[in-house]
Amino acid sequence: MTEIRATESVSGLDSFAAIQGDGAETLATRLRKLEADGLTRPEWWYVMEKDNQPIGRVAYMTDSPLELDEHGGLIGEAPLETALVGLWLRWGKDDAIYGPRLLAETTPQFARFGPPVDARVNSAVHDHPEKRRRVLEAVGFGLFQEKVGYLWRDDGEPIAQNDRLTFRTVSEVGPATFAAALTRGITDTLDRNDRYFRELVGPERWGEEMLRFLGEGDEGSWRLAYDADDQLVGHVMLSSFDEEGVATVAHIGVVPEQRGKEYATDLLLRASADARERGFREILSDVDVDNQPMRDAMVRAGHLPELREWHIWHYRYPSPR
Repeated sequence: MTEIRATESVSGLDSFAAIQGDGAETLATRLRKLEADGLTRPEWWYVMEKDNQPIGRVAYMTDSPLELDEHGGLIGEAPLETALVGLWLRWGKDDAIYGPRLLAETTPQFARFGPPVDARVNSAVHDHPEKRRRVLEAVGFGLFQEKVGYLWRDDGEPIAQNDRLTFRTVSEVGPATFAAALTRGITDTLDRNDRYFRELVGPERWGEEMLRFLGEGDEGSWRLAYDADDQLVGHVMLSSFDEEGVATVAHIGVVPEQRGKEYATDLLLRASADARERGFREILSDVDVDNQPMRDAMVRAGHLPELREWHIWHYRYPSPR
């Protein structure tokens, strides 16, 4: 006999995470922080059991706290983003049988909050990535975006720079100017996720939402770039990554009228210099496979795809197609 049950309280978090064995502590830490921030709840942590033994587990989260009524219905504003996290199944044993059943029962309950439910599979982070993809696809998740990773590793050699750009930080231009520049920099972007959220929230709000999403602590290496005529060229935002000694290009863009001049390469070289100044040994970033100009710029700037396995498949439910 199989059943799916929700976790009753935060006190059940460690047991919920421990189902998977390896990686349990990492998941518990992540869910504990999300719960403290109001972005997940114990009743969104589901366990599937067969004969009282766990055979599957999944949790869900939002990008902002929700206000719910006593029946779990949404009160007030819907979140911009929801996501599936912590999926565990008995991979290679019965995942193809029970995985779709677990997600078919739980994902639609979460999708009712409004936005599509995101699920990401990372070849470097998740075990059995192909099996995970098949389970998602079996229950109606559709591939929304595919991204490939690029790694810069500090070899101690001088980082090539030129003097055709000047850079200014958030503190120098102010958050409002910086946010407006972000919006200009993703006009007609080839990144599918950026394009989706720009259309969702509107161009006037997108830059502000991006600054909010990226949080605080890295603003000193978030820069706008200007040409010799003091015209905006674009932006590059270097942020810390969740690995010791590793940074990421959290966002980068060139305004439409400045494209075709290889400015993205200059922006990435500036990010590399900032990474060295901040003591990072590597920069790991990912780029939409459809964004060939940015992929080319990464390689020109010495950020290479072959240095580390990193491939992301971004799914959405309901399917975007």
